[in-house]
Amino acid sequence: MRSLNRNKRSIYYALPTGEEEKLYDEYGNETGEINIVYGDAVKLDINVSAATGEDAVEAFGSFTNYSRILCVSDIKCPITEDAKVWFGVEPTEAHNYIVTRKADSKNGLLYALKEVKVR
Repeated sequence: MRSLNRNKRSIYYALPTGEEEKLYDEYGNETGEINIVYGDAVKLDINVSAATGEDAVEAFGSFTNYSRILCVSDIKCPITEDAKVWFGVEPTEAHNYIVTRKADSKNGLLYALKEVKVR
């Protein structure tokens, strides 16, 4: 799998670095919820699909809960599942995608992105 530079677009991603417990709500009650802590946003030029198609569905099996696919030929790409992704927006704004699945092969990686609305 090769990635042509003319097909690459800029994204930003932030990897999960750990978890912290959200111990109390606004009323002082214990919630037991866990918040994921993320690192800083990193810029990456990568191939981003225009839409979901049949080839993408086969790559991830019957999993269809995604709206875009990242395709990269570097099998050492550090992006992981649950990473935040900014595509078409700056990282100073709220992220608009999250990585839901990763599919790897000898020649490259595919990442399924799900569009999210963050308040």
